[in-house]
Amino acid sequence: MKVIIIAVFLAIALPHANHGQTAGKKRGQNTKVERTQIPVIRLLYPSGGTIFDRTCPQFLKTQINPEWVQETARRVPEFQALWDKHGPAYLSVTFAEIGLGFPYGEMQAALTVCPVSSMSIPLMINVRAFLSSEQSQVPPEHFAEVVFHELMHHYTQRVNASSALRKKYAKEPPVVLSHLHVMAIEKFVLLKLGRTEELKYLDYQYRNNPPPSFYKRAWEIVNDIEGYESFIKEMKLLQK
Repeated sequence: MKVIIIAVFLAIALPHANHGQTAGKKRGQNTKVERTQIPVIRLLYPSGGTIFDRTCPQFLKTQINPEWVQETARRVPEFQALWDKHGPAYLSVTFAEIGLGFPYGEMQAALTVCPVSSMSIPLMINVRAFLSSEQSQVPPEHFAEVVFHELMHHYTQRVNASSALRKKYAKEPPVVLSHLHVMAIEKFVLLKLGRTEELKYLDYQYRNNPPPSFYKRAWEIVNDIEGYESFIKEMKLLQK
């Protein structure tokens, strides 16, 4: 079983690793080009589902409804269109404010219906909440924000070593620390774009995050204690 799990994650992560190699070459190019370039994000989910979703019932002891797989495969173009419509605006506002481009020129994101969280490495987006079979569906426009959230984990990695704010909260769990700058960017971008309903939805989700409430704690630090501007400022200092 361990071999199956490792093989599944390698199958998803290898395309991501290749993009990282490409990005390494681009870092030596003109920074002006990097600052204006919007990365290409390709969403993947084959008919019949991914190896990850097909083996998910075995290693998580759960059930995957074949209808979830069929609907996800059928709606890949729809999910891609949602990202293509809203995603570039999120990224453009981020790059314009902070002055740094995205580390990669292109990335692939695997969709999943397995009961795991969306994640940045490997880049995987859980779409269960967006399926028609779900009783409490999440608004479709939130999909692009979920993808943006995971991309921002890659974008903010460069500040981790130098961040005074991360040092200040060093005793917090790693999940909390890894979300501080990500959530600050989310709030900045949604405010800048005037997406108040999206921000209200995000605020509700984060503040009502169930125990161990890592997201809730990170959101409180960003909003109620430090202010999102402090984290944005740290990101902007990286270009100096």
